[in-house]
Amino acid sequence: MAQQGKITVTNMIYGLGAAIVIVGALFKIQHWPLASEILTLGMIVEALVFTYSAFERQNSDLDWSLVYPN
Repeated sequence: MAQQGKITVTNMIYGLGAAIVIVGALFKIQHWPLASEILTLGMIVEALVFTYSAFERQNSDLDWSLVYPN
């Protein structure tokens, strides 16, 4: 069973990729230099993480009490 609050490398990379995308979008909106490169880097990071997570093994026994408490 997965621990609540556990930080994994995958989750950290998700967050960092999303942050890069947001910064790249800000640069695009403001027409600042390197906007396309930052946005492209963030999108590539996100695509790689999504690809990796598609093959990540999931726990077969989920703790449904976390979703539906008594």
